[in-house]
Amino acid sequence: MGIALFVVGAIASRIIYGPQFAPAGKFAPEQMNAWYFIWTKLAIGAVFGVLFALLYENLPLATRLDGVWKGMKYGFWFWFAMSAWNISHPLVYGTVNVPDQIFWLIYSLGGFLTYGGALGYLLKKLQFKPPAA
Repeated sequence: MGIALFVVGAIASRIIYGPQFAPAGKFAPEQMNAWYFIWTKLAIGAVFGVLFALLYENLPLATRLDGVWKGMKYGFWFWFAMSAWNISHPLVYGTVNVPDQIFWLIYSLGGFLTYGGALGYLLKKLQFKPPAA
């Protein structure tokens, strides 16, 4: 998830914000350091990847995630629920910064799809299969 967040974030920044990768004044100069960007994205991805995996294991639907495709569908719906929540607040309480909202939607979608696919792959690979009779 951390690697996906890094890659998708870099691509989405380039598409939405252009060659500067972020709007002027959004980050402090030390935060524009590439190594700062890499380690924070990897750390965020690792922490949230573990939290989401633990959350999913405690859901009664855990047995239904048996492959990459189902994992990606799970990741998509997880992303959709969280994104709907995040978008609802600016719509109700203030103005929406459209480029920033589009960036965060694309950025988080890439992370959640990769997270779901990886989790589905791992659960399928590690799943116990009874011996053939």
